[in-house]
Amino acid sequence: MSSCFKDSQSVFDSTYLVEFQDAVVTSPATSLGKTYPIISVANGAGLQTRRINLVGRQRPNQESIKFSVDAKESTAVEGVHYTLEGGMVTLPANSSFGDCKFNILRAPSAAGTSVVLVLVLEGNGSDIKPNENYKRLGFRITL
Repeated sequence: MSSCFKDSQSVFDSTYLVEFQDAVVTSPATSLGKTYPIISVANGAGLQTRRINLVGRQRPNQESIKFSVDAKESTAVEGVHYTLEGGMVTLPANSSFGDCKFNILRAPSAAGTSVVLVLVLEGNGSDIKPNENYKRLGFRITL
């Protein structure tokens, strides 16, 4: 198939969105009734880094994107199972990517049990919004 267009360059140029790369490329945990993926991570795994994508034109200035824990979906306890690294992702100027960082702590072992940590992107508070389909990412920590 072929066709002719006067302007063949499509450019996404409307709303700025941020999303978890892992949420984009990993299937959601639909068997658990979730619309986001849940990734297994070992107890005491330490520093975790997850890529954040900016959807839209790159920005000329550095941007700070807030992320937090989804308290309704999470069973993990801050300070026991995890710590957040500031709760902010920095998107460098003229870049489409940033790193979300958090620590998985060594919690007391409990054979056959696990807890879930669900992170959610909140945007920059003004014109960069979270992509509703890819703003959550879950982690199952086996104790």
